Amino acid sequence: MEVHHHPHVEKKRFKEYFLEFLMIFLAVTLGFFAENVREHFDEEKTTKQYLEDFRQELLHNKNLYHSYDSFFALKIPVTDSLIKIFTNKKENDDLRTSARLILDTRRVFVSTISKAAYEQMVNSGGLKYIHDAAFRDSLTIYEGGIYDFQKYNEIVDDYRSDAFPDVSSIEPLYSMSSLVTDDTNEAIAPFPELTQKERTEILNFYSIYLVRYISDKNIAHRLNKMNDELIKMLDSMLNK
Repeated sequence: MEVHHHPHVEKKRFKEYFLEFLMIFLAVTLGFFAENVREHFDEEKTTKQYLEDFRQELLHNKNLYHSYDSFFALKIPVTDSLIKIFTNKKENDDLRTSARLILDTRRVFVSTISKAAYEQMVNSGGLKYIHDAAFRDSLTIYEGGIYDFQKYNEIVDDYRSDAFPDVSSIEPLYSMSSLVTDDTNEAIAPFPELTQKERTEILNFYSIYLVRYISDKNIAHRLNKMNDELIKMLDSMLNK
């Protein structure tokens, strides 16, 4: 009967075990660092794209603020003239002028300041990759200014909507369509003799417009200044 002997396995020395452990440890560690480096570069690339998109948004808004400034600068004297006409009880002296000033003053203003790039950056968590504290603080103040600007105009619009029916019942708006069609032959109905209450209601209504245009012009000017400062900061961060 044959006897099978198990092959003799030479035991590894401690040094060999240690070297194997060291190699595995280094491989895992290098893999970990490589993954971190890759994530870091991905984050930098993503952050740079967010900032590039936001910079384009700021450039767009810069043009918008300039158009706002022109719009408000035009509406302020128009509304002021209309208020003076009603204050001096001369609304029927030149009906076409009164009607034109009313229609010009009542033009609806809607804020269209773009915030899509900023909101995308916030919603995706991109702000956490921006380490410039001064830029983050300026960004927060700027976006807060936009919110206040839009909220203020919403409040004014609510007042205007509530007051519109009463004021319109006093003014002969139905006959002012000739200014839109440029029909100079169509007559404009005169204002009825206004009571002090009606005159006060009309003056309050248009005074709100005047205050709004003046306030919006000042706010838009401040937003434009902050907008320019953010563009300069971004140009520095992006090496423009």
